[in-house]
Amino acid sequence: MKEMPKDMPLGIKQLFTSITHLKEGEKVLVITDDNKREIGEMVYKYAKDLFETTMLVMTPRPGHGAEPTEAIRTALTDCDVAFGATTMSLFHSQARLNACKKGRLRWVGLQDYSLDMFETGGLTADFDEVARVIDRVTEVFHGKTFTLTSEGGTNMVCSVEGRKPVVDYGTSITPGSASFPPNAEAALGPVEGTSNGVLVIDGSIPHPLLNLIEEPIICTVKDGLITEIKGGKQADILRKLLADFNDPTVYNVGELGLGLNKENYLCGHMAPDEGSFGNIHIGIGKNLSFGGHVDSPLHMDMVIKKISCDIDGRVIMKDGVLMV
Repeated sequence: MKEMPKDMPLGIKQLFTSITHLKEGEKVLVITDDNKREIGEMVYKYAKDLFETTMLVMTPRPGHGAEPTEAIRTALTDCDVAFGATTMSLFHSQARLNACKKGRLRWVGLQDYSLDMFETGGLTADFDEVARVIDRVTEVFHGKTFTLTSEGGTNMVCSVEGRKPVVDYGTSITPGSASFPPNAEAALGPVEGTSNGVLVIDGSIPHPLLNLIEEPIICTVKDGLITEIKGGKQADILRKLLADFNDPTVYNVGELGLGLNKENYLCGHMAPDEGSFGNIHIGIGKNLSFGGHVDSPLHMDMVIKKISCDIDGRVIMKDGVLMV
């Protein structure tokens, strides 16, 4: 590979090295939209001098998991690494899933980024150490009954029987892999219809209308679905946002994602918030990536702070401290 310029931010360098292991001669695709062009253009600026690089711009998608344009869907099938510098996540889109299944593409989601994330925070982490922590958790992150509580008042129980842990090391090194750096997590998909209890969302909901939570949002969960949303102004926004889909699948409790990158902190941006250590994000809506069968028009994550969780009585995390 050509020598990297001295003015390259550490986070950009990590994207090309530790996170993707990009090699000279590989094809890079940068996908962006009208709201996140400065992020896409930052990646393109440095990638174009090192690799064969193309950038495609589209209008922002209506929600996480929505499909990109046909041109982008086609381009994904003929590149080695794609950086999705978009407003909404393409991770759960069929275009991304299908391209990775073909075995060549390495996907790196950069959705909801801000420029300062290339300089400080989770992208500066030692991703080898992050991987060691995730592997340690994954060894015990399975079983039958998952119990989740938090200092904020969360208390939910669900079945995870037959569900395998899904990991995001924050790296996309092997063909067909997908990551969302600086997120780093081990996740499980609750069995449909089994989640019951209360979720108190007090961290963040990485969505342009919500982000950092100012007043806790209390979600009642019954038989796998959120049935009631209470709280202040942000609870009203969430309630309307979900109701506007006019689709019951958006209320499905589809993911339990344990954040495991210690350099991340809650800041209102998706990747660092979801991967923030000691917290968990509850993904609602689509759960196809987590062993489930709910194909919803939405997948949205909601972060709960300082959690405790156990599987079949084995404590994985207590008050935000990892116990394994």
